[in-house]
Amino acid sequence: MTLLPPALLYFSNAILFISLFTRLPSIQETLQVDKAVLGLALLSAPIGTFLALPIAGRITDRLTPRLTAVTMLPIVALLSPLLTIFPLPGFIFCFFLFGFFRTIFDVAANMISAGIEARTGVKVLSRSHGFWSVGLLVGSLASGFLAEEGISPTIQQSMAAALVLLACLTVFLLTPADPPAVPTTKRRSAYVLPDRTILLICVMVFGLCIVEGAIYDWGIFFLREELRVDPALAGTLYAAFTIGMGLTRMMGDMLRDRFGALALIRMSAVTVAVGIVLLVSSPSYIYAGVALFLIGCGIALAFPLAVATTIALGKGQPSENLAALALTLMLSTIGVPPLLGFIAEHVSLTATFLVLLPCVFISFLMAPVAEGKRPFRFRKQ
Repeated sequence: MTLLPPALLYFSNAILFISLFTRLPSIQETLQVDKAVLGLALLSAPIGTFLALPIAGRITDRLTPRLTAVTMLPIVALLSPLLTIFPLPGFIFCFFLFGFFRTIFDVAANMISAGIEARTGVKVLSRSHGFWSVGLLVGSLASGFLAEEGISPTIQQSMAAALVLLACLTVFLLTPADPPAVPTTKRRSAYVLPDRTILLICVMVFGLCIVEGAIYDWGIFFLREELRVDPALAGTLYAAFTIGMGLTRMMGDMLRDRFGALALIRMSAVTVAVGIVLLVSSPSYIYAGVALFLIGCGIALAFPLAVATTIALGKGQPSENLAALALTLMLSTIGVPPLLGFIAEHVSLTATFLVLLPCVFISFLMAPVAEGKRPFRFRKQ
């Protein structure tokens, strides 16, 4: 019962998310734009995130994490089908709102998991994110099947939205209300600015996070255009990515206790790098599936470890620290979708993934930050 609220929220959110992104090729056809323009259109969600983050922590504190989560996620769900039917201006506006409200939900959902750990002493953060990965698996398989059967993206997103509404209603009815937040008279700045610790955490996971985003945005395109697989097989191969992510996250809390955060970040970076090289050199879809599985394993613990490190080492309100973490990550990655879209359109989809390798190497070098240590130490002569 302890894990039920975050499990339902992460699971249904993931199905909504992956249902949209696995149908991007169909949505691109509807919009009648190329990949470069689509990459620019996808930039509207990070802009929504940027505008939401100053108030995300305050809304979560004011409404409580439980009420914020079950309010914001249904709004995102209702926006989702509109993204499949509107022309480009409407898509951009709705995707902006999608990013805005989903950002507030993300802060609330992480606060729910962090609150459970604080109250019970049981680590659930990684497993909570694990249910996101389970949702990605179920959603990608279902999306491939529905695409092959000719189900339109609009109907598919409406089905995903209905699941989200049911999950949020269940969480609202079955979980007790959070205690009201203690009011504070301390004046808050408009934007929650990150301190040095949070900046270092963001640099640490930057490379892994942009690889995750690249798989979401361009993974299906790579499978369809480079390997020439049909929609059903593309959905199945994409599921290998979510399986790797899900299995690793389900074991993440145990792995964190056994190996420590520093070793996990380094193992993650190496695994992602190997997966990218294997993906772009895949002679067949079988190798591509193995590559996506490795990438899923590698990126799985990046954000859960960033959240755990932020809560453990950050100063001040945890909700504001998480908002600052999300803000910094968003600002550091805001130009990535249009940049990768430009590379995909004018160079190749293979180059889109190869340019990520130096960023993954930076994550490897910055791993000591996960344990509050300096990333670089020089011996005295």
